[in-house]
Amino acid sequence: MDEKVRALLEQVRGAANYAADAAADGARAAGRRAGQMVDVAKLNVQLFDLNGEYNDVLRQLGQVMVDTHQGQAPESGTVTALLNQADERAGRIAELKGRIADLKQSQACPVCGEPCGKNDKFCRSCGERL
Repeated sequence: MDEKVRALLEQVRGAANYAADAAADGARAAGRRAGQMVDVAKLNVQLFDLNGEYNDVLRQLGQVMVDTHQGQAPESGTVTALLNQADERAGRIAELKGRIADLKQSQACPVCGEPCGKNDKFCRSCGERL
């Protein structure tokens, strides 16, 4: 085979390998991003459920207040227990909102997969351009 043809084929092979590597890196990055989106969706479902529980506790507290207003004394410790439940759920809601915000404000490095800030230009771990 002619040397010029052989050299040209080597260049084509090198370009094809580079393109394959770039495509694989892109696919991995897309997979990580899809994973982030799934994680956010799962957290949003948990948040929805927790908000429902929180609202139910608030409804129960409201019913205790109405009953008290109408002269029915609540059982001992009922108000405190309901307030503790409300505080616990409010704390979990705040935690979930924080985790969702963290996931939404990050991107994964296409080379090493480490999370980076949404506006970062370079990976904090490996220094690769984002």
